Amino acid sequence: MESGFDRQEALDLLAMSAIIENGAAPPIPNPPPGWASRFLSPEIGPFKNRWQLWQQGGTGPYAIAIRGTVAEAGSILEDMVSLMVQATGTLSVGSVTIPYSFAADPEAGVHLGFALATLLLLNDPDNGILAQLPRLGVAPGSSIFITGHSQGAAMATLLRSYLSHGPRAPEGNIYKTYVFAQPKPGNNHYAEDFESRFCNAPWAFRITNSLDWVPEVPFTLQFVQDIDRPNPLSALASPSLIVSLIDRALAQVRDFVEQHARARLQSTAVALAQTKVEAPAAAPVLMAQAFQVPVMASLNFVNVATDLALMGTPCVGEQCQDAFFEHHATTYYGLLQTQNPVPPPGSSSGS
Repeated sequence: MESGFDRQEALDLLAMSAIIENGAAPPIPNPPPGWASRFLSPEIGPFKNRWQLWQQGGTGPYAIAIRGTVAEAGSILEDMVSLMVQATGTLSVGSVTIPYSFAADPEAGVHLGFALATLLLLNDPDNGILAQLPRLGVAPGSSIFITGHSQGAAMATLLRSYLSHGPRAPEGNIYKTYVFAQPKPGNNHYAEDFESRFCNAPWAFRITNSLDWVPEVPFTLQFVQDIDRPNPLSALASPSLIVSLIDRALAQVRDFVEQHARARLQSTAVALAQTKVEAPAAAPVLMAQAFQVPVMASLNFVNVATDLALMGTPCVGEQCQDAFFEHHATTYYGLLQTQNPVPPPGSSSGS
C-alpha cells in the first residue's frame, strides 16, 4: 500500500461500498477483481449499521467497508440527529462511562448520529470491528483500506480518526481511506485535525459528484462564536440583544432534537455501555438512566478529507424522477471510470 490517489483502488473500494448496500449493478463488478469477502456483520444496534471485511488475494491488504443509509427508521434517524458533540469526551449512561476520541484538537466537534453509530460498530462485543479484526487474523502491522458511501462515508471518516485517537484502537496498522458522497461529519477543527494527519501525506480521499446533494448536508449554520479568536469580529460575540436571541433560538433547536432523539439513542448507549459491564443484568437498570453526551453550541458542519471532484452529468428523462440519481454508487462508478481526478502533491481539502 502506497500513499497517493489510485483510481483502481478507488473503483474497487466503491464497488465494495455498493455491494454492502445491495446496490451493485452494471458497471460495478461483484466482487471486485482479486478481492474476497472475509466477514459480513449482521445489522448492529438501533441504527441498523453493517460492516464488511475484504481481503485482496488471500495475503494482500484488507478493506473495511461500512454500509450507507437504508430505508429503515433507525438508519434514517442516524442521519437526522445532527447535533455537534465534542470529538473527544465521555459517553455516560447512568453510572457507566465510555471514553472516546476522534481528534486531538480540543475544539473539534463531530456529528452526534454518525459518532454514536461508529462507536457502536467499533465496540459491539460480538460483531464489532475491534472484536472481529483479531478473530479474523488481521494482525498488527496489516495494511487496511477504509471505505464507505453516503452515511457509510461519514462513519468511515470517523472510523479512521478513532483508529488513531481512540482508547481501544489497535496499534501498528497502516490505513488508507477512500470515501464517496460523504455528508458532513464534523466541524472545521475536526476537518483540519483529520486533514493534517491523513491528507497532507496523502492517505485519505473523499470523492464527490458535483451534482450530488448529499455532501451538502447537514445544513451548516455558522455563528460568531464558531470563528477562531482573536479576530476583528470578537467584539460581536459579546452579549447583546441580537446575539442573545440567536443563541436562545439555537439552544431551543438543540434541546428539541435532543429530547426527541434521546429515547431512540438510549439503546445505542446501553449497548456501548455493556462492553464495560460484566453483568448482563445491569442492562435494565441502565435503560432507566439518563443518556449524556457533550453537546456543543455549534452547527458549523463541513466536509472532511482531500476532495476529488467528479463533474456530474445532468439527469435525463426518468432519471430526474429519482431524487438520489446523482447520489447512487452506480452513478459515481460510471463517472470515476471516465474521469481521473488527481490531487496536487501534498494537498488537503477545504473544509
